[in-house]
Amino acid sequence: MLQKTAWLLLLCLLACSGADEETPEQPTAPIVIEYGTVSGTVTHGNTRNPIPGAVVRLLEQSMETGIDGVYTFQGIPYADTYTLVVEDANYQPYQQSFALGQERLVLNIALMPLRDTAEELQEFLDNFSELLESLTLENLEQIETLFSETYVAADDEATIFGVLSGIIPENYDDVIPAVTQLFEEYVSLEFRFKDVQVDVTHARKASVILSLDVTAEKGEERDLSEIKARCQFDFRREQSDWKIVYWQLFEIDIRL
Repeated sequence: MLQKTAWLLLLCLLACSGADEETPEQPTAPIVIEYGTVSGTVTHGNTRNPIPGAVVRLLEQSMETGIDGVYTFQGIPYADTYTLVVEDANYQPYQQSFALGQERLVLNIALMPLRDTAEELQEFLDNFSELLESLTLENLEQIETLFSETYVAADDEATIFGVLSGIIPENYDDVIPAVTQLFEEYVSLEFRFKDVQVDVTHARKASVILSLDVTAEKGEERDLSEIKARCQFDFRREQSDWKIVYWQLFEIDIRL
């Protein structure tokens, strides 16, 4: 009986001794944060042409798209919810939610314009006609504002003939002198843009091909002359206004 009691005491001592020892901590796995790249192209919703200068925002970062409409954000941590925001003064606001769980994610964005470019340019041409037909010198400065300071006429044979005939200005500095001469020579003027075909690059750049019919009466005798031409205008939006940056005559027919 005594021997049995001794064994029990020994087991209790061993058990208590083991309880005092600390259990070794298991090593914890390091937290790995993975990163990816978010990129894409911002395009005009109707033409699918790239839009340069659009502002793209993600997290605290923002950038402008290049001439090719491309944006790229690098070093973005993987996460379930992000919001990509795209802003441009000439397009409807856009935002898109997405998750990032891959090395590279491509998000191509199509923006819709706030206004129809073809309608805007038709209004521009209608206003241009009215100002020219007014034969009012007080409208010279307003006519000048329709041209970009970088405006230049083409240098082909037909366009040069139009410049020498006083129909179109050679460059921006020539706008007021050319229109002044036109107003002083004619007592009646009809300046009609017809068969307008608009080629939209994006909301800040476009070209127009059209027919130009001019009917004019000169001097007290009201000598009649008619001019028919096929021509092209290139436009660029500067701030919020469209401006003429280039004018070319493909062909010209003058009847005196």
